Amino acid sequence: MLIRSLALAAALAGWGAQAAAAELRFITLDVAPWASIDPASGQPVGVFPSVVREIARRSGHTITMSLQPFTRIDRELEAGTQDCTIIVWNDSRGSIVERGELVSDHPMGVIARQGVRLKAYEDLKGLTISVLRGLSIQPRFDTDSGLVKDFDVDYGQGLAKMEHNRLDAIAGAVPTILYLAKQRGMSDMLGDVLPLGTIPLVLQCSRASPHLGLTPDLNKAVRDMRDDGTLQRILEENHFT
Repeated sequence: MLIRSLALAAALAGWGAQAAAAELRFITLDVAPWASIDPASGQPVGVFPSVVREIARRSGHTITMSLQPFTRIDRELEAGTQDCTIIVWNDSRGSIVERGELVSDHPMGVIARQGVRLKAYEDLKGLTISVLRGLSIQPRFDTDSGLVKDFDVDYGQGLAKMEHNRLDAIAGAVPTILYLAKQRGMSDMLGDVLPLGTIPLVLQCSRASPHLGLTPDLNKAVRDMRDDGTLQRILEENHFT
């Protein structure tokens, strides 16, 4: 009886250790309104920080956040120095991350400078278009060698070039570009918007992470947030719809 009791106690202790809260690291793109650092508090604000804090609350895990340029995110995930991200999905990333729950379907498109006609896809021909390096927008657009693409590291570069008449349009996440233009007082500079569909923003966890086994916990938190309306509320509060 004593041996059985000790064995049961050991099994319960082992289960408790596995179920204990972990310290996780999440990385994403540093661009408002998705995520940025509030100058007053020095803390991350936006859709991503709000979603991650709610995931932490519901899952019981502690999560620290890192906001980085787009090109750095995959390197960190591949190395396992960051555990998870929420960012646009593309199939090429599937070799380094495990795809999780959908957070949002994000509208993608091309926004022209005021006075530049952009009513149909054919109007893109002959335009100089800012594109984020490494960002997949839409298969036809991504593989169209007949377009003149000017690659930038962030949307701010594209807006600055547009302000100086160095390009005709910016391609990417439409709500984000419109938000940044408004924050910079450049809304009047933008004109026609050509929608190019949507891309999924999903939870993705590094295959090299020592905490990959916790992905079901994180997925459940996201599903519950979607089902009870929390995700939609966060998107609307941060002007991301």
